[in-house]
Amino acid sequence: MAIRRQVLRDEVEELILQRLLESRWAPGSRLSIDGLARDLEVSPTPVREAMVSLERSGLVEYVALRGYVVAPPLDAAHMRELLDARKVVESAALGRAFTEWEALVADLDEAHRHHAEVLERIDAAGPEDYALLDEHFRADWAFHRVFFAHADNRYLRTMVENLSTYSHRMRQTWSGGPETFDGHTAHEEHGLILQKVRQHHHDGALLALSAHLDAVLGRSLPVEEEPVSGAVGADD
Repeated sequence: MAIRRQVLRDEVEELILQRLLESRWAPGSRLSIDGLARDLEVSPTPVREAMVSLERSGLVEYVALRGYVVAPPLDAAHMRELLDARKVVESAALGRAFTEWEALVADLDEAHRHHAEVLERIDAAGPEDYALLDEHFRADWAFHRVFFAHADNRYLRTMVENLSTYSHRMRQTWSGGPETFDGHTAHEEHGLILQKVRQHHHDGALLALSAHLDAVLGRSLPVEEEPVSGAVGADD
C-alpha cells in the first residue's frame, strides 16, 4: 500500500508539473488542492504531498491566507545566479571525475548517444510533444549527472540533487513556444565537452562546460523576460 501511495504521489506531481511547464496557469494563480484533486480524480493527500515537492523546485509558492500559487518565472538575476551555481558545482564535479577517466568517457558517450536518439524522435514528432520534450530534458540532465557519478564525492552528489529540483525552473524557458527549443544546440555543446574529455584535456573540458552553461544562460534570458499571457487560474 505504501508503495502504491508513493507511485500515486509521483504521478500526480508529474501531471501538475506538466501543466506548470506548459504555462497552463498564469503566475500568481491560486492552485486549489481540493480543486486539483477533483480535476485529477484523486484524494487531496497526494496533491498536497506533490505541492510540497513542487515548492522545493520553486515552481509553486505557499502564500499565507491564499495557499499554493504559481511562482513567477525566474527573472534575469535569479537565472544568472542559478547558472553561476551550476557552473561552480558542475566544474568541481567534472574536474574530479577525470580520476575515473575511462568510465567517465564511456558513460558520457552513452548519455550523449541516448540524447541524440531522443532528438531524432523529436524531429519526427515535433517539439510540441510534451512527453518527448520531457525525455529531452531528462536526457540533457543525465549527461551532466555523469560528472557527479564519477566525482567520488557524496556531498557533490547531494548538491546535484538540489540543483536537479531547480532545473525545472530552467524548463520554463520553453514556455516561449517550440521556436525556443534548443535541444540540438545543447547536444552539440555537450559534444564539445565530450570531445575534450575523450582527449583527456582536463582544462579544455572545463572551458567547454563553462561555455555551454554561458550559452544556456544567453539563450534563456530573452525568453524568461517575456510576459506570460492567455493563461487561466486554477481556483475553485
